[in-house]
Amino acid sequence: MKKHLSQFSKSLGLAGVAFFVVATASSAWAAAARTKIIVVVPHRILFTVALPVYIAQEKGFYREANLDVDAVFTRGGGENVQAVVSGDAQIGLGTGTLAVISAFVKKAPIKIAAAEITGMDAFWYVQANTSMRKLEDLAGKKVAYSRPGASSHMAVLGIAEQIKAKGLKPAEPVSLGGIPEVYTALRTGQTDAAWSVAPFQLDRVEKGELRVVVRGDEIVSMRDQSARVHFTNNDFAAKNPDAVRGFFRAQQRALDYMFANKEDTAKIWIRRAELKFPESAVLATWDFYNRAAMNLKPIRGLQAIIDDGIKNKFLNAPLTPAELNALVDLSFLP
Repeated sequence: MKKHLSQFSKSLGLAGVAFFVVATASSAWAAAARTKIIVVVPHRILFTVALPVYIAQEKGFYREANLDVDAVFTRGGGENVQAVVSGDAQIGLGTGTLAVISAFVKKAPIKIAAAEITGMDAFWYVQANTSMRKLEDLAGKKVAYSRPGASSHMAVLGIAEQIKAKGLKPAEPVSLGGIPEVYTALRTGQTDAAWSVAPFQLDRVEKGELRVVVRGDEIVSMRDQSARVHFTNNDFAAKNPDAVRGFFRAQQRALDYMFANKEDTAKIWIRRAELKFPESAVLATWDFYNRAAMNLKPIRGLQAIIDDGIKNKFLNAPLTPAELNALVDLSFLP
């Protein structure tokens, strides 16, 4: 009897090993079968681009779409475009619409696949010990933006136009780089007003060191424009349309989750991005965003963006109907 039990136990052991081998092989095959996508993201903290990627990774939305998604963080703009044009990355997130159009008209093999945000989510701030309190107070002042052609550049040009329309001296746009650089520039007198996006600088606003003077939704010219977009490499999209569709389906699920589960999302954001801001400043970020503004479609105000690009000499001529048709492809969206 003991002999039979021993043989039975051995059989069970062998069966268990076989099951483990099959399960492991199956898991490895499933991982290998997932389509690999590298996305370039213009910052490791940004609410509109980095956070949806973290949520989609944490909640398994990419995995359920049979994707293996890696994020590479850049300084945005031209870096994003170059990575996707070269094929080093397959999808670019949160890039200024005009920057993508400028590359497209130079025959870059890319297309706009989704909106990132409609309207402007950045804000402009000053040191609290100044008298500036509102948009009109920036008349004749230096107002910072990141880089030429970026959405922050278009926003500052819009601020200058609004001030001019009131019969005041327009603000002077100055290109001073990213969020850390413009804060230093403000402190050293290189600019009178600096730009930021939540949650950056909200802790200093809470402490009374800085004052917000312009919120993005005050910039009239940008309210109905998709200031930044997501775009794809043409060759990858043509060969892997289901993967691109799966990616944007996961992005949409992540955006829905972010707005439906604020507290859990904030915890994930703090952990994944290693945020050092007070939790109150992190949670205040939601005051600067709404779900509708972050819909993936439609692309709004495209012709106005192109017209502004021509006016400000980023584009030489209007796009033809054929070029417009090739520039935007929303067929990958849910």
